[in-house]
Amino acid sequence: MKQLVIRNLALIISGLILIGLTLSSLVLFFSKFNGGLSGNQQDWGAFGSYLSGTVGVVAACLAVIWLMISVHLQKKELNHLKNELASSAEEQKKQTYISALSALISSSRQAIAEHQNDLIALNDGDEHLHPFFDKTHLLMSIDNEWARINFYQKQIEQYLKEQYVKTESNFVDSSAPWDEILEE
Repeated sequence: MKQLVIRNLALIISGLILIGLTLSSLVLFFSKFNGGLSGNQQDWGAFGSYLSGTVGVVAACLAVIWLMISVHLQKKELNHLKNELASSAEEQKKQTYISALSALISSSRQAIAEHQNDLIALNDGDEHLHPFFDKTHLLMSIDNEWARINFYQKQIEQYLKEQYVKTESNFVDSSAPWDEILEE
């Protein structure tokens, strides 16, 4: 309840000002003109002019003040929303970049799997492979894909270091496990 009153303090004060001004205007009017209710239309017209000249002006001023406060609050909210949208767009760009690199890594892993299958088929003596596919060519292709994976992983790691909190490397820069075969 206390927070509700604090949040709406300006509105409560405005209402109290209007009620106080209206009551004081009525008291002053009836005390000055000593009387009850009049049956004359001119008296009622004068009373309306009196109230609009006293209470109406203050009410109009308060309405303008509340309009300015409302515009200020809306401007603040719009700036906040604009900043949030810009931040969200920036995060979306970061995620898109990381997703693209992850897709490239996945593609390279798939290519390695295909080259390994071709290598297994070649070792089994299958002659149905393309004539340019020999053991050395397949191992070089696998090594090339392995280098791409390492490159993309390093790009992701570097990007994360630049954009976010510095992370420890989870990626090991190592030679491909089949490098020993090539050295033979």
